[in-house]
Amino acid sequence: MKLSLALLLVLATRAHAGDSTAGKAKSIACQACHVAGNAPHLVGQREPYLVEQLTAFKAGDRKNDFMNPIAKQLSETDIANLAAYWSAQATGSDATASAAVTAIKQPRMTFPKDFPKGFTAYRSETDAAHHTMTKSYANGPALTAAKAGKPMPDGSAVIVVSYAVDASGAAGKPTSYSGMEARAGWGKDIPELLQNGDWSYNLWTADRAAKPDVNQAVCLACHKPAAASSYVFTYDQIKTAK
Repeated sequence: MKLSLALLLVLATRAHAGDSTAGKAKSIACQACHVAGNAPHLVGQREPYLVEQLTAFKAGDRKNDFMNPIAKQLSETDIANLAAYWSAQATGSDATASAAVTAIKQPRMTFPKDFPKGFTAYRSETDAAHHTMTKSYANGPALTAAKAGKPMPDGSAVIVVSYAVDASGAAGKPTSYSGMEARAGWGKDIPELLQNGDWSYNLWTADRAAKPDVNQAVCLACHKPAAASSYVFTYDQIKTAK
C-alpha cells in the first residue's frame, strides 16, 4: 500500500523530532557565535533543515573549519534536540547574548609582559603571495612539556607574531599578534562542545593592545580537533625546536 505524501511528511517530521528543553542546554555553545553575532541565524529555521545541516557537518559532507569539529561531537539525539530548540525560537530573539554566553566569548589571556623575554622562537613561515611572515614563540612551560612529549600544563603560552614583508623579502615591524595561554580554571565555564582544557585565546594590534570584540569561541572551535596535542597545532614543531 502506498503512503500518501502528507503521511510521509508527518513521518519525516516525527523522525527528526527532539526535546527542545535538552536542546536549550546544549545550545549554549551554539549561542556563542549564532546569537548577537555575524554567524547565520538559527532561530526559526525549519527543524528538518537544521537536522539535515548538522548531520552534513558531522559527516563532513558540508565543510566548515568551525562547524565540523563541533558537529562531530554531537549524537543523533543531540542533533534532534538542537533542531527542536532552535526551530521553536522566535525570529529576532537572537539579538542579545546572555551573560553566560558573553563570558564564553570573552578572552581571558592578556599580552605577556616583556615578550619575547621568556619565550623561544620555534617556527617562521613566509607567505610570498600575500607578502606576510609569521614567527611563532613558546614559553618555558610549553617548551619543556613538548620536549618531554607531555601535555602542556597551566602557565603554557604560545604567541604568533605577524609581519608585512617588502619586495626584498625583509620583514618590517610586527603588524599584529595572536596567542593562546592555559591557566587553571579558565575552561571551567566553557561548554564541553567548545572547551579546550583551560586554554584561552586573544588577538592584539601592532602596539600590543587587545583587539576589540574578539570572540574566542571561534578559536576554541577551530582548535578542538587538536586535543591530542594539547590543542596546539604546532606541538610537534615546539617539541623539535632547538
